[in-house]
Amino acid sequence: MNVRFKTTLMIFTSFLLLMILAFIIFNFAIFKYIDRIETKGVDDSFQIVNSLISREKKNMEATSIDWSHWDETYNFMLGENTSYYIKNNFGGNTLKELNLNFMAFVDTKGGMVYSISNGLKNSIKSELEDRLFKRPDNFKKITTFKNNDEIRSGIIDISGKEFIVTISPITTTNKNMKSNGNLILGKFINDSFLSYMSSVTKSKAKFVRDISSRNMEGTVVKKDNDYITGYRTIRDINGNMSITMSITIMRYEYKLGKFYFIILILIFLLLAFIVSCILLVIFNKCILNRFKSINEFINKVSQNKDMSVRLNISGNDEIANVANSTNGMLSQLESAYKDILILSYFDKLTGLRNRTYVEQKFDELNLKSVANYCMIIGDINGMKLINDKFGHREGDRLICTIANVLKKVCSKDDIAARWSGDEFIVLIIDKEYSYSSSLMQNIKGECEKVMNFNFEISIAWGIAEKSHHLKLEEVMNLAEERMYRSKLVKIKSSRNAIIASLEKILYEKHSETEEHTQRVKELSVKLGRKLNLSQEQLEELELLSLLHDIGKIGIPDNVLMKPGKLTDEEWDIMKKHTEIGYRIAKATPGLSHVANEILCHHEKFDGTGYPQGLKEGEIPILSRIINIIDSFDVMTHKRIYKNANDMNYAIKELERCSETQFDPHMVREFIKLLKK
Repeated sequence: MNVRFKTTLMIFTSFLLLMILAFIIFNFAIFKYIDRIETKGVDDSFQIVNSLISREKKNMEATSIDWSHWDETYNFMLGENTSYYIKNNFGGNTLKELNLNFMAFVDTKGGMVYSISNGLKNSIKSELEDRLFKRPDNFKKITTFKNNDEIRSGIIDISGKEFIVTISPITTTNKNMKSNGNLILGKFINDSFLSYMSSVTKSKAKFVRDISSRNMEGTVVKKDNDYITGYRTIRDINGNMSITMSITIMRYEYKLGKFYFIILILIFLLLAFIVSCILLVIFNKCILNRFKSINEFINKVSQNKDMSVRLNISGNDEIANVANSTNGMLSQLESAYKDILILSYFDKLTGLRNRTYVEQKFDELNLKSVANYCMIIGDINGMKLINDKFGHREGDRLICTIANVLKKVCSKDDIAARWSGDEFIVLIIDKEYSYSSSLMQNIKGECEKVMNFNFEISIAWGIAEKSHHLKLEEVMNLAEERMYRSKLVKIKSSRNAIIASLEKILYEKHSETEEHTQRVKELSVKLGRKLNLSQEQLEELELLSLLHDIGKIGIPDNVLMKPGKLTDEEWDIMKKHTEIGYRIAKATPGLSHVANEILCHHEKFDGTGYPQGLKEGEIPILSRIINIIDSFDVMTHKRIYKNANDMNYAIKELERCSETQFDPHMVREFIKLLKK
């Protein structure tokens, strides 16, 4: 993914996020505002509709008062002048003139005295009468008045048609007489009245019969892309929430807001595209092309390995600073490269030439048709053991000492080098073989004079001369073969020297150890013979008795020589001597076969010993012998931290600890040996 693509992606992502943010803001701000306006419009329309219906109710209530609070009507309900009353008041288009569809005179018990209708089907008229005064409970509810001035009005739904109904008590003009009936007026809310309400509210008003919308609280608003419809339940004349009215308004504001929102988004996208193009052009010219120059320059330096060239980038910005830093880095690298070329041919530890330099010389010698040279190869014997026992610092000191010998003995034109970890090579070019042979003897002699180590230095050397039939690899192989032959000759003497060195170090560490190990050696061999061990096992037992505590050379003097009781932490340190001894034996030629016995000589017969918790036959037989003899010698001889006990005490302790710390069979045989 290149930088141009990444930049384009970043710009696109940024504008996309801005567009999303703008959409959210406009949606929240504008459309929420439009939503409030629309909701308010619906509420206002409902208020207007309620106002229009209330006006109709008041008109009908005024008509109802005129007719019900009239002496002639009161007398009519008493049965006086009925024909005259009907003929004189209902002879023409009375209901049409009163803008009514129904008028009924009902006595106090709900009985129909007289009724007249205008434009109503008989079925609707019958249902209207049934709903209003033929149901006793309902009739009583709607015709119960506190006084003669009270009028009840409301809406009632009859077969899907809504009527405005007023009910007033019939009394005399002066209202002094008790009501003798009720006047009921009804007006059908027809399409003409609905159209009038729609024109006033600039919406579409109608009554709905959707049962799911009944008994809802407040105004329920439903919207689609074109219309917003509000539903509101109103009380009928019985006080029930049974009439639902809807107001549907065209969503002019929403459509206008949506239109402008789309225009704004398109303008925003256009501006985003234009700005993106401008940013890309600026980025390409001011940044990308300059980075491209830097990249091409770096690739050129990488290919040509020429650190003398310099990068030229104009300007005073960060890119120019990168170019200047690159030039400064190249200057430092050029200087450092020259130093590295020199240092790469020398060994850091010894200061001798290194393998890289010698191999380069080998390549030069291979190119020559005639070459005269000798090589001397040396290898330090037991280097791993020295590192394990005395530490890598001491091993490095030995390597540096040998390197100093080579620097001292070899002439300036001889190439003395460290070939690998503990191997050295001396390359002698264009000199007689006698010189090379004498040089190797001088090196050996100087190495033998080195005395400032706690062990004997042993180095194997080999020499070979280039002849016409030998290739360089063959010359090296011949020198290595002679070196390994010398190494084999020294193995036995080296092994004895190493063992002697280990004993010497151990005895110097603790003055009592030499006497202790000699006693342990003597008693161990005697017990081994009594147990019928083979000669090979007896030899291993003798070696084990001398070196079973060799790990104590790794224990600090303040712990090893402490006169009092050891703390738990100090005892944990002391117990490590078995593992240290194991590692020393494993790394020492001629001792590895007793390494496991050294590790296990403090294991107990019941499995409670250390370091592995072995028990019974899991413990090597030689370790079990050393455990008994070592413990016996410690009990019967004085130590810094204790006095000596007599033999009888020691025998009782051996018997007591039989089957827990010691092998019971070996204890019995050892006690027999002691009693002799």
